[in-house]
Amino acid sequence: MNRLLLAGLMVTGAMARDIPAPPPAGELFREWAVLTDTAGARKLFRPAEGCHPVELRGAAVAMPVNFAGNPIDRASWDIAITADMRTRRGVQFDFFCADLAPFSSFSLYFRSGRGWYHASFSPGAAGTWKRVVIDKAGTRVEGEPAGWKDVDTIRLSGWRSRNVDTTCAIANLGPAGERPEVLVLRADSQMARAGSEASGLQRYAATVSGTLDKLGVASAQLADTDLTADLLGKVRLVMLPYNPRVPENTTRLLGDFVKGGGKLMVCYTLDGRIGGILGVRSTGTNVPESGSFGGFGRVGDGVQGQPEFAAQGSWRTHVVEPVEKGRVIAAWRDRDGADTGIPAITLTSTGAFVGHVWFAPTSDDGDALMMALVGELVPELWEQAARKAHAEIGALAGAKDLAGLRARLPVQTSKAVQFSMLKASQAQAESDRLLEQRKWSASVAASGRARGAALRAWCLSRTAQTSEHRAFWCHSAFGLKDKDWDESIRLLKESGFNAILPNMLWAGLAFYPSEVLPVYDGLQKNGDQLAQCLEACRKHGVECHVWKVNWNTGGKAPKAFLERIRAEGRGQKTFAGEDKTGWLCPSHPRNQDLEVASMLEIADRYEVDGIHFDYIRYPGRESCFCDGCRGRFEKVLGRKVAHWPADTRAEGVSKAWLDFRRSNIDMVVRRVAEAMRERHPKVEISAAVFRNWPTDRDGVGQDWKMWCDEGWLDFVCPMDYMDSNALFRNTVEAQMEYAGKVPLYPGIGLSVWKDPKDVVKITEQIEIVRGLGLKGFTVFNYDANAEAVLPYLRLGTTAE
Repeated sequence: MNRLLLAGLMVTGAMARDIPAPPPAGELFREWAVLTDTAGARKLFRPAEGCHPVELRGAAVAMPVNFAGNPIDRASWDIAITADMRTRRGVQFDFFCADLAPFSSFSLYFRSGRGWYHASFSPGAAGTWKRVVIDKAGTRVEGEPAGWKDVDTIRLSGWRSRNVDTTCAIANLGPAGERPEVLVLRADSQMARAGSEASGLQRYAATVSGTLDKLGVASAQLADTDLTADLLGKVRLVMLPYNPRVPENTTRLLGDFVKGGGKLMVCYTLDGRIGGILGVRSTGTNVPESGSFGGFGRVGDGVQGQPEFAAQGSWRTHVVEPVEKGRVIAAWRDRDGADTGIPAITLTSTGAFVGHVWFAPTSDDGDALMMALVGELVPELWEQAARKAHAEIGALAGAKDLAGLRARLPVQTSKAVQFSMLKASQAQAESDRLLEQRKWSASVAASGRARGAALRAWCLSRTAQTSEHRAFWCHSAFGLKDKDWDESIRLLKESGFNAILPNMLWAGLAFYPSEVLPVYDGLQKNGDQLAQCLEACRKHGVECHVWKVNWNTGGKAPKAFLERIRAEGRGQKTFAGEDKTGWLCPSHPRNQDLEVASMLEIADRYEVDGIHFDYIRYPGRESCFCDGCRGRFEKVLGRKVAHWPADTRAEGVSKAWLDFRRSNIDMVVRRVAEAMRERHPKVEISAAVFRNWPTDRDGVGQDWKMWCDEGWLDFVCPMDYMDSNALFRNTVEAQMEYAGKVPLYPGIGLSVWKDPKDVVKITEQIEIVRGLGLKGFTVFNYDANAEAVLPYLRLGTTAE
């Protein structure tokens, strides 16, 4: 037995004995149900190269993590599970980690055919079991998977953060979710040919599934290529969230489904054959003159539970008319709230058509509209939603119900907290009564009022901290949607925030009259956005740190600029020799000069508080390998590279190659810092950086610890966009060491969480930052989700 394997077995045996018994099992995968010994577990779990074999400990499989002295990027095991997951919500399992310090994140992959479905997951606190549910709706497609029917491997990976060994364990691996009454049909048949639209096919299916899950409606997401007659057996409603074309066999099955009494809900695109099944015909599309609609306005009485208005900033609508019987229950309102008369939701005897894709709602009215629609099509779903809504009253911040929340509040609370809790109790009693009367819609509304009052009470009980940096990144150069910069900054200040990082320039575009970069088309009409933002910041006492996207044009640069970059050989190429469209090569001297000049121009022309680097890195390990990189690297290396680019990964060359990549990024940061210190010493320099410095300095060439050590940054904002509070704390603790004496203002990923309006989580992560002794934080992103959260934060957490 080799020494590495022996060491792994010794570590596993010693640490696995400390693993507590897992929770009781639910439904298990067939292969998991028959595990009885370590030999069987090792047949089921195949460790990746450099990782140790597993050991069965009671009902749990222990996985030794050997990062100390081992160069692997992740601890990973392939689990030989075969499963038909078509009508299941996803996968669930119990997960244990003795120490979270070694990890930056965790992933689960499902292999099917020639591709994978991938999702991230978060463990609980170190040393405890946590039930993890992976929702198919939240997975991303890699390669060309063959559908959820043919999953033959589940890969579990923990990504390295520190060189520390530990043990993880998994138990009770099985399918998640009850048998659904609603199917969300994802357009997998279009993925391969959809190009840039493929992400939209996934995203809009996910937003529909996420809304149904939030409402308590049992649903499953299904590839349109996987649909069969037997899978439709107990289904009452099929939803097409964004399906430009529907396979012929799928269309036939949906036709039979509707003839048998099933219902359809179709969003935005309308395959002609689907329109025939739904009983509508297309009359064209409509694009509002103002740039976007404001949302769905109820027409007449609408349907049961439908709100008078639900906001959704859609930029286009598909208009239909019923072939026979049907009615419009919602019309689009414009950005000023006026009725446009343009149909937004049309109801027929066989279902409903929504004129645009469904966005994740930014208010309770959006959730209510979806519930009204599915409840109208399948009235029995109202009871499901009512009972789930009632069960969740007070279930927040670790409390299971309203009584538990009351026990968690401080003993001495303000009258405002007491009043909100009284309102919650009264609304809960009303919901109880309505449930008994089987008035489902009214009970849902009462439960919503109870939950809102309970959340308000909890937020009022939080406390603020003075003299801290409270900032938002704002990805829009125009501020909040439907607001000008003055309104946007005023709201930020009134909510207790004192800094903003507005995205005013990219690698190939500026939203102000730049002499270095191309300017945006709307400059003459809409004006200098940086000047407008800066004026509002001065008026309201908010710091302005201008955010630059480095190297990446983000699809925003003019065509002429991109063509010139291509002609001059200044674009990136991948390891495979393909153009990395829209990315500038960091080793090209003219690109470096452009990055430096564009950032210095900001401080030269405007009295800003700071400039902010973003994307100050390579996209990943796969670029850049252009001819210019080869020549410049060979000059540094002092000899020719015989086999390009393969030799950059060979022993004796790889270290020099990684140093070369880092030096190109470092040079820009250093040049900006040195020039800024000389010309504008009061302007602060900061950067948004990847969170895992030990691996990212090689992976993307971002050596931000060195930038801090050299004093090139005045503060640093790692993008710690993770749902898990435990991982967030662990990650920030590690970053405190990397940042050293430079102020660390961790990035909180509000807008990228599964629930981008999670008031409790953003509050808890702010409190984690404070508890670690840090003096500030930065939130992503200043948008409609932020608008929904800010009123709650200002009650306590960011109160002035």
